Amino acid sequence: MRRFNVAAIALVMVSALAFAPRAFAQESTPEAGVELAPGVYAEVLAGVPSDRAEGQTVYLARFTFEPGQAIFPHSHPGTTLLSVVSGRLGWTLVKGTAYVIRGAASGATTPTETLSKPDDDVILEPGDAIYYEDDVVHTARGAGDEDAIVLGTFVLTSGEPLLMPMAGMDMGGTPTP
Repeated sequence: MRRFNVAAIALVMVSALAFAPRAFAQESTPEAGVELAPGVYAEVLAGVPSDRAEGQTVYLARFTFEPGQAIFPHSHPGTTLLSVVSGRLGWTLVKGTAYVIRGAASGATTPTETLSKPDDDVILEPGDAIYYEDDVVHTARGAGDEDAIVLGTFVLTSGEPLLMPMAGMDMGGTPTP
């Protein structure tokens, strides 16, 4: 796979997510999606308008984190629900409040952990979920010996990008002047 400038990739992803959410759903391998950071891939599986929440679009995306690979600090402009399908996902809070549900895939719906302090960190296993709102900035990484596969559901204001780098950071997580 050719390597591209991370900022260019993120710009393409944001544009594709906002205007053509089905563009990456043709293949189910990481190469079919967009490489957000080295070893971190995103594939939008669907995006549909909500009849229950006027002006909102619901997205379903699949993320692949290769072992030890991480994404830069970022946020999502709306409600986010992430569910680990396989592997282990490390998730670190930069700011805001997030809620972990252990055993969500088995029907659990009550948060078992609240992350509210900067640098709060959690390792999510298959079947675990985490959810949060648009005020949360975080990083995530593959935390095991195999790829972490994560499904994400997002409820966003229609036309908003799916992912936004933290203010003052470039796409690689480096502070900008």
